[in-house]
Amino acid sequence: MTITRNQLRQAVINAEKLGNNRDASTIRDMARNLKKWGTLTIRQAEFAKALLERNSNEKVKAADGVQAAHAKGWELPEYREWILFLARFFSKSDQSAYIHHIMNRRSAASCLLREHLEGMVPTWKYCNTMLTSKLAPRLRKIYDHPPIYPLGELVAIRASEFTHWDMKQGHHEQMGFITEVEPTTVDTVATYNKTKGGTKTYRVMFPTGVRTLRENQIKLVSRKNHNKGK
Repeated sequence: MTITRNQLRQAVINAEKLGNNRDASTIRDMARNLKKWGTLTIRQAEFAKALLERNSNEKVKAADGVQAAHAKGWELPEYREWILFLARFFSKSDQSAYIHHIMNRRSAASCLLREHLEGMVPTWKYCNTMLTSKLAPRLRKIYDHPPIYPLGELVAIRASEFTHWDMKQGHHEQMGFITEVEPTTVDTVATYNKTKGGTKTYRVMFPTGVRTLRENQIKLVSRKNHNKGK
């Protein structure tokens, strides 16, 4: 197969439309080499053929169709808000257990949120990066379940959150009232538990000050049992 400069130039345009920036850069280099030397090596020609197929007019047309369907879906709150929930998680989370997975998606999440704030329909490629994450199924359970504690509820921090020294100091006996439900976006993924809930957040007023805690870090305090101790 003979590779022409016109084919390479068109492939650059297609690669940029598809968001394949590395391909676009490589194809530009090939076009320059072809102009300078008049031909490509056998290996370069084989690689160029693969790049042309990956960035063909058909691929652009198919991508345009997917983007159009995505744009239509973006009008639906249940579709839009779920993707934004994922993007906010990946743009903010520093959870060490999944830090490489998260960081590999942070750029896409930031681009997605920026396009949304600018009033645009985010690019499907960015959204698909969120939706295909291995963390998405667990995050979906957290997203779907409403907070299990209401505003004004009396809660305490679970003993598992304290060190031995904290326990000896009696810190685990401190109780507080929920002053705000979901004050921050979810930035931690965990398996949803029917009793402990998930990782949605609460702002809690303790005698020593206000703390923002995840749902699975706190527990309900029985007012009846609490009053018995007085």
